[in-house]
Amino acid sequence: MITAQTRLNAVIGFPLAHSLSPSFHNTEYTQRGQDAVMLAFEHEDLSALIQVLRTLKIGLTAVTLPFKEAILPFLDLVDPLAKRLQSVNTVLQKEGKLLGHNTDYFGISKALEGVLLKGKKVLLLGAGGVAKPAAVFVQDAGAELFCLNRNRERAEELVRMFGGSAIDETVLSNMRCDVVINATPLGLAPDVDQTPLDASFLRAGQIVFDIVYNPEETRLLREAKAAGAETRSGLTMFKAQALEQIRLWETLILNS
Repeated sequence: MITAQTRLNAVIGFPLAHSLSPSFHNTEYTQRGQDAVMLAFEHEDLSALIQVLRTLKIGLTAVTLPFKEAILPFLDLVDPLAKRLQSVNTVLQKEGKLLGHNTDYFGISKALEGVLLKGKKVLLLGAGGVAKPAAVFVQDAGAELFCLNRNRERAEELVRMFGGSAIDETVLSNMRCDVVINATPLGLAPDVDQTPLDASFLRAGQIVFDIVYNPEETRLLREAKAAGAETRSGLTMFKAQALEQIRLWETLILNS
């Protein structure tokens, strides 16, 4: 039962129809005996959302597209990892200050657990807020990164920050990558028929990881599986990063 003492958390983004954050968080709160609720605040105006967070004293905010990079100037403090990534997916509010964190890196590490990346060629699709932690994780693991993005300048910016090479579609036919990571929203519900990569590029022996988690098996993953590749669902990453958000909230806000 929601009362005057119930703690209010939020997920912000636009659009939010695909987001499983409220459902997942609220189930976890119940199981942990936390008197809290997460609501979805969908809006195009980030500055208006920031005002809501401050006014309502929201303790934990999950940040999704398209705000993971844009939110940085609005924050009072940014955790070193999030600052390194220049991407925030978690905001904690403590004593009126907004503190930025990134749990996507942790989620990616869980999704790719057991995958040997050192010395492998990794094709990263996308260059936005979730592509950055993916790029850093790949580089930290000792892999060779190739970034393909619809906007070439964004890909070049990403590799300037984190290393690797920006490429365009014309070189794909001559490339043999060991790992493919989709960090674009292509394939996200309700546009489930979209895919960021032509099926001809997929082959047996590859590992294909789609950060899109709704639907759990995207068109990219279906076509990768049909080609004989090993697939990793974004749902693993989503759950891991959400649990890390809750751990941070409990540790830094509730128990501090």
